[in-house]
Amino acid sequence: MLVSKTRQGEWVSLAEKHNQEMLKEIRRKEIFFCPECGEQVILKIGSKRIAHFAHKAGSVCAESYERESDYHLRGKLLLYKWLDSLGLKPILEPYRQEISQRPDISFVYEDVQYAIEYQCSVIPEELFVKRTNNYLQANITPIWIISGKNIKRKGSNKAALSSFDYLFLSKSSTEQWHMPSFCPDTKTLITLHSILPVTVKNVITKFSIIDLDKAQLIDLLNPSWKQQVRLNDWQIEIRKEKNISPLYGTSQNKFLQDLYKHSLIPALLPPEIGLPVTNAPFIETSVLKWQSYLLMDVFHHRRPFSMKEVVHVFRKRMQKGDIQIRTLPLVKKGNDLEAVKEYIQLLVKVNYLKVVDHYYFQVVRNRYAETYVEQEKMQTDFYQEYGKIIYKHLNKLQ
Repeated sequence: MLVSKTRQGEWVSLAEKHNQEMLKEIRRKEIFFCPECGEQVILKIGSKRIAHFAHKAGSVCAESYERESDYHLRGKLLLYKWLDSLGLKPILEPYRQEISQRPDISFVYEDVQYAIEYQCSVIPEELFVKRTNNYLQANITPIWIISGKNIKRKGSNKAALSSFDYLFLSKSSTEQWHMPSFCPDTKTLITLHSILPVTVKNVITKFSIIDLDKAQLIDLLNPSWKQQVRLNDWQIEIRKEKNISPLYGTSQNKFLQDLYKHSLIPALLPPEIGLPVTNAPFIETSVLKWQSYLLMDVFHHRRPFSMKEVVHVFRKRMQKGDIQIRTLPLVKKGNDLEAVKEYIQLLVKVNYLKVVDHYYFQVVRNRYAETYVEQEKMQTDFYQEYGKIIYKHLNKLQ
């Protein structure tokens, strides 16, 4: 902690400028208490970590269970000073008694109360959701920022996101996916944006890196970008996914068993299976899998079908455990079915489906390659013909 109370009820904030000698003098004269639980806390002053308050061993305070690293303390302090430099008069570690929570920082902007949670360690999803809902019920807008060291970059336009990382995902006013992070070592605000999931973990994305002293509040509250992911990156990654699917296993892989029952081979799936859709983050199952299930359950039958039928088979696969969806507590609009409907709309745009009598869809073409070389050519031709349409579709929805 960076804030405590004295016996007289006076606040002591370590965000203020104190040298070590001054802090040691204060420590000799004062006794400090946790603003949340009222227990006595210790002012720790060392050379390796910044000065902070800590509960005594055996404390029952909820705050004591999340031991803050020096990385976390430095990050929180830098974010506080940045907001202060913007004239927002932030409050460090304010205790909100009505919800029994203490965010790292709070501030008011345009009559909206915000609470920043700078998270450097993994916490249970249930706790993340509970804290978020408590803020919202108290009419406080939460801003969850993940630590920069937790970002697992796998290339200039690729990252690996865990199920915990996805909890930080939110949407801007222009419907762009983004995930904010901050690194106190480099003093940079790092934002992942235009996020397109390829597998359960791997995503194609863009990285926006801004020095904190040059960042504006909008870069945190409502960021936007003109530069989108390259469609060529998607083609490469989805091609890899189709090729390595058989390596996931055979006899015990239910997905592969289902494909083989329908005489389908992952590497020879048509290019229309594995298309990028902006609402895909709502679905945890990989794009290739859930779109393949629609191929097997709906498109493969070569008969007219309704959106209601598509939704029904999708939900049925969820009940079987074949498809999993994600919890995205910071996203107010959208759900997994938006991704499914978007995919159907995209298939109409690329002439794989046609609309029949306004309510039904019909497969126009159902081409299957017989060799890997043939499939490669089909995919190349497909993206040459429809690449611009797919790109415009993605950008229009973002």
